[in-house]
Amino acid sequence: MERIYYSIASKKVKERQAAKGASFQEGMVLSLDEIAVKKGHQYETVLMDAKAGSVMGMHADRQCDSAIHLLSQNVLSKEMVQTVILDMWEPYHKAVRALFPSASIVIDKYHVVQKVTQALDQARKECSPLKKARYLLLKGCEKLRKDQRRRLDDILEEYLVLSIAYYLKELFRDFYRTDGYNEAKERLEEWIKLAKQSPFASFQEVANTLERWKEPILSYFLCPYTNARIEGTNHKIKNIKRRAYGYRNRERFRLRVFLECTGNTTGSQAA
Repeated sequence: MERIYYSIASKKVKERQAAKGASFQEGMVLSLDEIAVKKGHQYETVLMDAKAGSVMGMHADRQCDSAIHLLSQNVLSKEMVQTVILDMWEPYHKAVRALFPSASIVIDKYHVVQKVTQALDQARKECSPLKKARYLLLKGCEKLRKDQRRRLDDILEEYLVLSIAYYLKELFRDFYRTDGYNEAKERLEEWIKLAKQSPFASFQEVANTLERWKEPILSYFLCPYTNARIEGTNHKIKNIKRRAYGYRNRERFRLRVFLECTGNTTGSQAA
């Protein structure tokens, strides 16, 4: 029964790939991300059509050569690709720059914000009595209840040094609410300067990282796409793996993912 399924499934995949290939047009927006498939840092790279919200293909590991292979197999022409959304994984950037030199690279904003919140969490850990304050510090201040906000105010008043880290986090969240590229550039450069002057090594390290990736981070304000769809699809892929208690045959795993994650999804990708 299983052999029959995958025999039919292979034909369906070829039909869908042919149909999608014929429908591709210039101005494509691609998402590229990795998903862990086994313990021991074993990954698959997932390529997605960000506009359609569908998986285009997968390939083993997350190195530059495998990303180039995946992109070459699934994109008909480099002129078709307008934007590629990535995190800060250098091998992916290297692959995209090699294949699509004229495409705009946008670093996913959620990945960047995560770096900043992780820096705040590291600063919190340095204040040992604050083990139970993690939620209050990392949550957006506008999402806290009045009693939670009062508790947070008490914590920041008691731990004045930590308040620097907290306000750096909130200031960075405001950066992504900026209208316009030029203002965003000024705000990012100011934030990097403040973070470097902070007493926290975690924020100084993040500031150096953001300075290094400044241009593709700012590209979001010219092309406001994120990897939200591919992250949602990665969750679906994990569920596919979980249902089967894992796949020993990687090709069958990719086949199943392609069949279940190729349809259009609702909602706008632009943030």
